Amino acid sequence: KRALEFERQVLRPRLHASLLGLLRPPPPLTREIPHYKVLARLNRLKVDYVLIGVLAINHYSDTPESIYFTQDCDVLLRPDLPNLRRAVRAVVAEGYSLEAGGEPLPPPDDLTLERILKHRANIVSRKRASLTVDLVLDAGGISFAKWKTGRRLFKAGTIRVPCASLRKLLLAKKRAGRKKDRAFLALYRAGL
Repeated sequence: KRALEFERQVLRPRLHASLLGLLRPPPPLTREIPHYKVLARLNRLKVDYVLIGVLAINHYSDTPESIYFTQDCDVLLRPDLPNLRRAVRAVVAEGYSLEAGGEPLPPPDDLTLERILKHRANIVSRKRASLTVDLVLDAGGISFAKWKTGRRLFKAGTIRVPCASLRKLLLAKKRAGRKKDRAFLALYRAGL
């Protein structure tokens, strides 16, 4: 009886609160949202990228109710030096600060970028009151070319946003096996 009471009073409200956090819709993708400006600048600088993660999944949503909350914008880059250089230039120009390996990263030179490429390290870009923009060089051991195959272009404001295929995005969530990915997939399936 105590266990049932504990579940009713403690566990269910916690689960409910954590699920609500996943369900809260992000604001619509418009010019006023800082990561929109980053994506527009990536396009202007001809960065070869594909959006992955929950933000990419949201582009496949038919209704506002099927949009999920996310804390970051995952940008998978073609892993070569000129492309990475242009991507870094784009986020820095929009006022983001950079981190790699949990450490602050000053505006990197080519030697630093080559090391980042060699180790396939992600660059985390932060800006106050904005989604974190992650510049991703390795997503689940799947090559950039495979992620790009089957991508879909979505119109967001005045730009086109290349998003990985929904099938690949959901499969990557399943393969990751993290607690937050399992929770997301359960909510996603429930919403179908």
